[in-house]
Order: sequence, then structure tokens, then C-alpha cells
Amino acid sequence: MDQNASSKRSEVRGLIRFSKESLSAFGLTLVFIVYVAQAFRIPSSSMEDSLLIGDQLLGLKFTYGSPVLPFTHLKFPGLKDPEPGEVIIFKTPSNNGKDYIKRCVAGPGQTVEIQGRTLIVDGNASELPPEGKHILRGHRGFSGIEHFAPYRVPSKGETYRPSELSIRDALFLKHIIHQEHPRSEVRLHLNLVLDGVSSNETKIIRTRSGVLSVSEIARHTQLDTLDNWVYIAEIAKQLRTSVDAQGSQIELHPKIFLDGNPVGEYTIQNDNYFMLGDNRDNSLDSRYWGVVNRKFVKAQALIVYFSMDPDVPFWNPLEKIRWDRSGMLIRST
Repeated sequence: MDQNASSKRSEVRGLIRFSKESLSAFGLTLVFIVYVAQAFRIPSSSMEDSLLIGDQLLGLKFTYGSPVLPFTHLKFPGLKDPEPGEVIIFKTPSNNGKDYIKRCVAGPGQTVEIQGRTLIVDGNASELPPEGKHILRGHRGFSGIEHFAPYRVPSKGETYRPSELSIRDALFLKHIIHQEHPRSEVRLHLNLVLDGVSSNETKIIRTRSGVLSVSEIARHTQLDTLDNWVYIAEIAKQLRTSVDAQGSQIELHPKIFLDGNPVGEYTIQNDNYFMLGDNRDNSLDSRYWGVVNRKFVKAQALIVYFSMDPDVPFWNPLEKIRWDRSGMLIRST
């Protein structure tokens, strides 16, 4: 009996010791994931040839500030702020909310412009990263890549009035407000004005095909589900051409609503950053949905720890694993 009791006590102690060690290991892993580093797998070709599809990398969270609590946007102070040239992991400002990885090309207060295939920052041409590239039109079929009108990256403390902005800049401001108020409802609306009369003030507007009711106009001008200014610009163009403009003046005025209240003016709470993919003709980035707010910056990309070629079958591991990329540091430009 004594031997059996002793054996049972030994088993219980073993289970307790195993549980403590497992919980300790789990806790350390959780701390590492939340506060130290983020693993990220490259899913698309937008960063080619700097980063390839199948690259698996680690990003340092504490560089720009680790979250105070998991799944929150409140952060501890970081070692530094993001700088142009650094490859950054961030939560996308657009509606899908996924983590993206791009290269920062401009910071708060700088002006970004694209003429043809030339990126211009503060009036100076900026060279492609060493392994960046242009291809003859991206397979996504985006338009508007080749010419991007000058845009000044908003800084903390600056104030903007949505009614004075272009459609593109109003959408970008909407995304900044969303990033700074992630739990609030932020909506963008285009108010159509014909000969000085707003679509909000009249029941119908005459068009080439008859009349357009306010409810029909609303279907075109409520843009809450769209997060790409190129698509919105095309809708605005179609809306303009659908209206009988003979002798008439048509205007489209953007409005932003925060939790149902119109935003007359908005003061930026955090600095912002303009992100581009190194594969410039095939990247969904700041040219389409605007800048990344400091609040949504997550980690600085550090190292590729493993890489697999998705085009090579699994039964050929010697070629599927890109051995030469393991341990590759991710360079800033």
C-alpha cells in the first residue's frame, strides 16, 4: 500500500511539475508574440524582388512600440519612429483589416508625387530599392498608378476640413479617422450639387435618361464599403456623365461622418506614413487607400527565417526550400 501511495504521489507531483513547465513555456511564448516579435508570411508579389511569395519573416514589435495589451492599439513607447526606407508590418487602413507589409517612402509632413514611373518626395526623385522593380502593368488591372497627384502626408496636430478636400484626399482622411477611432463608425458621402442645388435639398435631378431620385443618387454617393480612391473616382466620373450637364454646373462635395455626426474639421492625433510595395506596378498600397497612421504600425521587418517556393511541389524539398534566403536580413534603403 505504501508503495502504491508513494507511486501515486509521485505521479501527481510529476503532473503538477509538467503543468507548471507547460504554463511557463506558454506564458513566455505569449509574451514573445505580444511584445517582442511578429511572424509574417509573404502572400503576394507586391514586395518582389526584395521579398518573395513564401518568405517567412520576423518583425520586431518593440522597435515602434509593443501593445500595452493584446488586440489593442494602445502602445508602450517605442525605440524610434518609422523612417523612410524601412520595411514595416502594419494593419491596413482599408476595410479588410489584414496585416500588410510595405516599404515606407515618406513620413509626416513630406509630399509624395508619382510621375510616370518616378516617385518624387519633397520635389526630389527617389530611386527604387535595389531589388524593387516595375513591370508592364500589374495583373490586378489597377488604373491610376502611373500618375499620382501631389499629396502631403498629414502630421500630428494638423487640421483638415473634409469639404475643402478632393475626393481622394477625403477618402484618405476618412481612413486616418478610422485608424484613430477604430471602434467608431466612420462614413464617407459625396453630395452632388447641380447649379447650386444640393441633392440633399431636392427630390429629383434631371439626367439624360430622365430624372434621378435622391434615393438613386444615394446608391452612388454612399461610399462606406469602398476603400480605394481609384474606384471612387470612376464612380464619380460615371455619376457626372449620367447627369444632363448642358448649361449646368456639377460639383461633388465630400462629407465625412463620425458616429453619425458630420465632421466639419478634424485635427490629426498621430503622425502618418506613406507605404509602397517594391513591385511598384503590382501593389495595393498608399496610392489607393492612403497613409498608415502611427496607431496601426505593428513591427519593423527584421529577418527572413524560412522560405519556400510555392511553385515547387512538396515532394521535391531540396528545391522547394529556398536555403539561400534563410537568415537573410531585410534591408532598409
